[in-house]
Amino acid sequence: MHNVPDIGSDGGGLSADEVDALFSRLNSFSNLSLAVSGGSDSLCLLVLFSEWRQRSCWDGSVEVLVVDHGLRPESAAEARFVCGMAHEHGLAARALSWEGNKPDSNIQDEARRARYRLMAERIAETGAQALVLAHHLDDQAETFLDRLTRGSGVSGLSAMSADETRGPEGLRLQRPFLGVRKNRLEASLRERGLRWYQDPSNDDAKYKRSRLRRIMGLLAEEGLTAERLSETARRMRRSREALDAVVHDISARVLENHPAGPSRMNRGSYREVPEDLRLRLLNHMVQAVTGRRPEPRLKQIEALDALFCSPLPGRQTLCGAVFEAGGTFVWCWRESGRFPPETLSDVDGTGVWDHRYRYNAPDPCLLDVRGKGLRLGPLMHAPVTSKDIIWPQGWPKPAFECSPAVWNAQGQVLAHPVCLKTATGENNHSCSLDLERVPIRGKLLDGRDDEGDV
Repeated sequence: MHNVPDIGSDGGGLSADEVDALFSRLNSFSNLSLAVSGGSDSLCLLVLFSEWRQRSCWDGSVEVLVVDHGLRPESAAEARFVCGMAHEHGLAARALSWEGNKPDSNIQDEARRARYRLMAERIAETGAQALVLAHHLDDQAETFLDRLTRGSGVSGLSAMSADETRGPEGLRLQRPFLGVRKNRLEASLRERGLRWYQDPSNDDAKYKRSRLRRIMGLLAEEGLTAERLSETARRMRRSREALDAVVHDISARVLENHPAGPSRMNRGSYREVPEDLRLRLLNHMVQAVTGRRPEPRLKQIEALDALFCSPLPGRQTLCGAVFEAGGTFVWCWRESGRFPPETLSDVDGTGVWDHRYRYNAPDPCLLDVRGKGLRLGPLMHAPVTSKDIIWPQGWPKPAFECSPAVWNAQGQVLAHPVCLKTATGENNHSCSLDLERVPIRGKLLDGRDDEGDV
């Protein structure tokens, strides 16, 4: 975690020198997006960024993103207000709308997911290198308390990072205000004669975040201030990063990852690992075979651990992965039933397939007739029968149903190092498509139900 400048908690606004220190890390970027909602925190981000941009002569590209959730009648007006403020401060802006039916429950979490998804889609179009957020020290403290009430472990209680390299939707997140109290952001706006929208849900006691804000006032009277909560969260993050490093070392020692997708480990070696690290190792396996960061409930992953520590065989699914315990090995592979990988037709250019493999297709004009119309999909959908496949020894056949396969328009399966070999020479034409595994990135979780980023 990068150090965050320690900005005092007095009631005055931020000085130019303080702002320059907070935004100094942004100098390394040439294309940014700012997430702005119209509230005091994000509006302060917009205003101070604009001033810093002029003062520092930062000449990169920037776009303000505001999401109209459509959850309140005034949300469209708020989006227009943000766009207007951005234009007044010389910044481009784009309003994004959350279309479709809205959920009846867990609305704040669903809105957060939709917000990140919409912004990620726009960032994919603009090529922005990072999304700048206005999370501040009070948010950090509230997040710690929220996760503490849910029984979170080290991962859940660890701090948000000022530089989150792999946040929701794979976005890189920048949080320059993490060391700043909310009252100083509001004071910065008042000093400029600016007003902001106040979301009524912030004071609505039916929302947990609102209740936590009230509790924080009582805790501060006992000495448990937002600063102390935030410092504890930072220390938890330091511990989590150490645990992550140990788990990566253990995985390199006990896990065998097949190029075609599945993983396996020796059951005896697994039992020798301490329990907390075993739970993290199981999360690591899920992410390795699915390409997605898992968010299992603690009881689910503890039940899986109990099975693997017993002498019994068994099979269970967890977060899109199938685990099978045999006498010697535990295998893990990507589940195929409910959401099988898609099949891409006429593969062209570069991209990522099924969150697990990065592909690079050659220029179509360089391909011969046999190579045109490349297909990339799961082995279970490839034009090949089971008897034609050379199955790897020591691995269950179902473990390869979602393995990548490449074939052409004539139905000829093409040979590639990450694909399973076929027995017939007829289906062993050379593959001109480059495929490589996407490396695992981001924090490893410890099996709680609330580990997502704020």
